[in-house]
Amino acid sequence: MLKDIDSASKSPKNNFGKPPKIQAINGYAPPEQISLFKSQSGKKPRKIFKKIFLILLVGVFILGAIVLTKAANLSQKIFVGHTTTVFGKIWEAIRGISGQITVQGEREGQINILLLGIGGEGHEGPYLSDTMILAQINPKNSEIAFVSVPRDLLAELPNNLGERKINAVFAEGAARTKDWNEAGRWSRMAVERLSGQVIPYFAVVDFTGFTKAADEINGLDIIVDKTFTDSEFPDEKLGYLSPITFTQGLEHMDGARALQYARSRHGSNGEGSDFARSLRQQKVIKAFKEKILKLNLITSAGRISSLLGIFADNFHTNLSPGEIFRLYDIVKEQNIQTFLSLSLDLDTGILCAGSHETAGYILIPCPGKTASDARNFFKNAFVFGKLAEEKSVIWLGDSTANPAAFEAAEKKLQQANLTVLKLNYDKDDLSQTLIYQVNLKPATTEFIKNTLSGKVVSIPPRGVKVDASKVDIIVILGKSQ
Repeated sequence: MLKDIDSASKSPKNNFGKPPKIQAINGYAPPEQISLFKSQSGKKPRKIFKKIFLILLVGVFILGAIVLTKAANLSQKIFVGHTTTVFGKIWEAIRGISGQITVQGEREGQINILLLGIGGEGHEGPYLSDTMILAQINPKNSEIAFVSVPRDLLAELPNNLGERKINAVFAEGAARTKDWNEAGRWSRMAVERLSGQVIPYFAVVDFTGFTKAADEINGLDIIVDKTFTDSEFPDEKLGYLSPITFTQGLEHMDGARALQYARSRHGSNGEGSDFARSLRQQKVIKAFKEKILKLNLITSAGRISSLLGIFADNFHTNLSPGEIFRLYDIVKEQNIQTFLSLSLDLDTGILCAGSHETAGYILIPCPGKTASDARNFFKNAFVFGKLAEEKSVIWLGDSTANPAAFEAAEKKLQQANLTVLKLNYDKDDLSQTLIYQVNLKPATTEFIKNTLSGKVVSIPPRGVKVDASKVDIIVILGKSQ
């Protein structure tokens, strides 16, 4: 009997494309309306599920095709300096997502990208680089150093075309070549000469793109370090907005508000300097990074599509799609949380104010300073960035009564933006410079040890009354200095 059932279930279909009915067995026929085989409507659910699945699959393909088509149409505007075909860009993006691409500098341990901010069409000086930041990424140590380049620094144009302020180099390149990639190359060359760093990449965004992109990712969360008011923020109509105020603490900012925070030049409470402004710009970039990583853009086709539309006319880079995805993975995989901020400004003692016959007010190397001093600043950006974060106060004493040695040591520490206070000390005639760490300042302690060839000790100098609220590190110079 079992054999009959088996043979019936495997019987061929009849001429109408339907399997023969199962015959009754011992007078019993299985019910025809079992839900596993047939619904009440007469349609088989398996076919319904199959149709739904196919519809969903087609929908996914259509959505993907829309994103890819949009990316293809916009890619020539965003990704400049590349001759790869549309399908080549898509394939490279896939390779970037899968980790099959390395970016320039990754194997050497440092990736350099020049970040530029411009006003864009409709603004005064639309292609002047209002913001210039060299981002130095160290994947091995999970660190990024942002070094702001002062806009008034004098720089040479390519092809012996003369000198301009460095923030005008991009504008000159854009005007003369009508090419985003070439304009970016001109700026990269200028900052390479300044920094001594190889800078293979640039990215430029204008005010409109910045504002729209910030709104697209639902705003930015930024910690305002101290309260300040700017009563002279331009309204783009040759006038000023009503005074704008930022209050100390965490603030959720939309695109327009974040742009005001980054661009403010006339803030009260010490926020009117270019140095303070450059640090605010870096804070905004960090906030962008945090939001982008939280959104997980790689899995959000709709978000990518919207951002592509925003970026098409407002953002340009010589990074390829695959390299961008690779950078995204590096930052996320390495869980980079250390962002060091510094600026090559007057406080470094490397640059001083000067004047130029056509450029007017400019920054030039201070007397006794050379190009190598500026390059050393960029080379040691991670060290100087950590020193800036620790904000150590140094008591510097001299056991040898050697004014020249004291002055030289003081100058070295001050050039690293350390606060140095003179300590009267005549208790010993030490053979070696001693360093006593009052408060935990590891980066500063290591820097002083290497710079002054000192020895770190665990006992405070004899006769010195230590006050941890006033000093972080005590240094007593010895004869070895």
